[in-house]
Amino acid sequence: MFRFLIGKFAALAVVLAVFAFSPVSANAASACKGLSKSSCTSNDKCSYVKAHSRSDGSKVKAFCRAKPGKGASSSKNTSSKKMTADEKKKAAAKKKAAAKKKKDAEAKMTPAEKKKAAAKEKAAKAKAKKDAAKKKAAEEKMTPAEKKKATTEEKKKKAAEKKKAAAEKKAEAKKKKAEAKKKAADKKKKAKKKKDKKKKS
Repeated sequence: MFRFLIGKFAALAVVLAVFAFSPVSANAASACKGLSKSSCTSNDKCSYVKAHSRSDGSKVKAFCRAKPGKGASSSKNTSSKKMTADEKKKAAAKKKAAAKKKKDAEAKMTPAEKKKAAAKEKAAKAKAKKDAAKKKAAEEKMTPAEKKKATTEEKKKKAAEKKKAAAEKKAEAKKKKAEAKKKAADKKKKAKKKKDKKKKS
């Protein structure tokens, strides 16, 4: 009997140890799971997802879940997004160059062109804000699986855009090199022609 009780206590200790060292993200998720609509909306770490139908026609009941980035993974994501000193320096230089380019372009503009550019920029900012709000609203309705799929697709899209931009940059550099080579050859040809003409005279 005594051995049986010791075994029970040992098993209980193991279970408690597992719960004590379980990830904080699970605790964050369970803190929102099962909450009522009012309790969920009043908690800034949770978001209430309304009942909806998926693209395949299956119905999803309303539920409460942890907001993206509010769990333990947020600290991990933040640390992974931290820039190195060299990256910060490059980003600052790029930003400065872009600002200078913009300033130089504005200096060459007429008042009418400046007004048009400002209106265009304002419209672009408004569109970006609207798109961000629309994206956020769509994400709120997504299940974790759907959100994961959307994130993967977004990463693929960005990678494809990056690859395309790199290819365009490479093609532009190749074009400039060819033009410079042609210009040098024309200059050399012109100089030789001039020299031959001078020699004949």
